[in-house]
Amino acid sequence: MKKTVMIATVAAMLVAVSMPVVAQAGAEARCKSCHNFSDKNKVGPGLKGVFGSKAGTHAGYKYKFTKYIKGDPWVWDEAHLRAWILNSKKAVKEFTGDPKAKTKMGAQHVKGAKADAIIAFLKDLK
Repeated sequence: MKKTVMIATVAAMLVAVSMPVVAQAGAEARCKSCHNFSDKNKVGPGLKGVFGSKAGTHAGYKYKFTKYIKGDPWVWDEAHLRAWILNSKKAVKEFTGDPKAKTKMGAQHVKGAKADAIIAFLKDLK
């Protein structure tokens, strides 16, 4: 009996050790190093409620690009988010109309299905 329990225990340990580690995938993994998914700020602003909100208006976060906005800021819709997560450095210049506009966020180069997943994630983050 002891031998059977010991063999089963060793077998279970071997299976556990040989299982691949699954990295966290998707939008959450992509964004969480700089953003929280609440209204709290981290390195970047909290992302809760970002979809449909005006750019540069999250409370308690200091944006670089707001001084370049003339008139009302853009609204974070699918088109703006898609351009932003592809290349925020280029997008901020396009959105503000100012070639000197800057953002703290680095260019992420996310497109296609990965961009679709991030946008869907942000839409649901209320």
